Order: sequence, then C-alpha cells, then structure tokens
Amino acid sequence: MSIQVRFYSYDIEFKFENSVEFPVAPQVGDEVNLISFFKHQTSERIEYYENMEKLALYNNAVVTERTWCNDLEKGEIYLLIQLKYKRR
Repeated sequence: MSIQVRFYSYDIEFKFENSVEFPVAPQVGDEVNLISFFKHQTSERIEYYENMEKLALYNNAVVTERTWCNDLEKGEIYLLIQLKYKRR
C-alpha cells in the first residue's frame, strides 16, 4: 500500500497539486528526492529539474513538517509535507 503525498517548500514553488505516491510515509528529518517520482521526460520533471538548476538547489530535501489532510472534493486522504532544500 502506498501513501499519497503532496508537498510544499518556501525554497521553490510547485505549480502542480497532484499527489506523489510514496511506498512509506516520510518522517520529519527524512531526506527525499522528488525527481525520482516524476515520470521520465515529462514537462513536470523537466520544469522541476530546470528550477532546481536556476535556484542553485540540490535535488534532495529534508522533511521539516508533515500533516495528514482530507481533500473532500477528491475524496482523498494525503500527507502534506514541507520540504527544506539545501543551496549548492
């Protein structure tokens, strides 16, 4: 069973609201790399990679907060996590 995860960061703006499936719910302090969750050669993956290069941020980020949410419109329960990126 996978966990639906949405994420946000004050370091970079994400323009999509889709959930990413994680095999296990990330914990505070865990390091995640979202690039591996985007399908190969999609516009979202390319945009994410280009934004990371422009902002001089590493692809890995640390989970700093997490909150379980219920999207009543979509009928979906997901984990909202805040990510903190390191500068290069």
